[in-house]
Amino acid sequence: MLKHQPLTGLLLLSLLIAASCAGPNKIRTTRQQIATRDSQLQAYSKKLDQLSDALTKKQERNEVDDTSTLKIQQFIERTNAEIAIIHKENTVLVGETEIDNADWNRLKKSLMVSNKVYGSLTNKVNLIEDLIARSVVVRIDQDVVFGPGKYTVDSSVALSINRFFTPAVQEIEQFIKKYPDFPLSLVITAKGYADATTISEGSSLYKELKDRLALQTSNPDAKQLNKELSNARAESVIKLFKKISIDPTGKNDNVGHILYLYEGKGESFPNPTLNDYKTDDPRRRVVLLFWSIFPE
Repeated sequence: MLKHQPLTGLLLLSLLIAASCAGPNKIRTTRQQIATRDSQLQAYSKKLDQLSDALTKKQERNEVDDTSTLKIQQFIERTNAEIAIIHKENTVLVGETEIDNADWNRLKKSLMVSNKVYGSLTNKVNLIEDLIARSVVVRIDQDVVFGPGKYTVDSSVALSINRFFTPAVQEIEQFIKKYPDFPLSLVITAKGYADATTISEGSSLYKELKDRLALQTSNPDAKQLNKELSNARAESVIKLFKKISIDPTGKNDNVGHILYLYEGKGESFPNPTLNDYKTDDPRRRVVLLFWSIFPE
């Protein structure tokens, strides 16, 4: 029995070596799998670039707010950078004319990383594409919500204000439920606009807006006043939205952050594609409420 022990040990060692190595066919198959997955990742990278272009055009039409555009563009850049690193490694492994057993672990790791990124990327790309395709802005006419020369909500409207926000809240809830598998952030932004009508210096509105501007030594001009009026109205809309629906997402554990923003755009045109606005055009007196969701 003792004479056979060296042979048994040698056989065991041979089996261990064989188990830790891969034959030419297995190496060839794994390289092919890496090449296929890398090609799919490159297709996603191209898709993300197309979505980035579509998002920029939507921003130019004032159909998405600047903060959301920045956040989504940053996500696209981070993802493309991640894909580029993986692609560089894959190119080396797939392009090498000869790979021996010493590179087997590199092959396995590369395929595992490529598969992992591809799996998480599929839902994220679908989410961004879905978001860009949707209408994510609610138009609120100031003449309906606010009284003349006012930036607080008219009491006659306060009880029925839900009707302005309900469509946005419902759309947000449905969107979040559609993508429950990874962390999300939500941005709610109000942009206020005003017409170019001059605000009389002796009026109470003039005094209120000057106080808000905190100008001690100089009098504000018409553009400054209208910008602050639009800012005050955007602020009121955000406060109302938060009051009516403190958490528009309900009980969704995958929503990590909710950001509320408001901004006064003054006499800027709400719709940059139109060029027939008049000085006192009611189409200029609006608050646009934007919502956007993006992966963290």
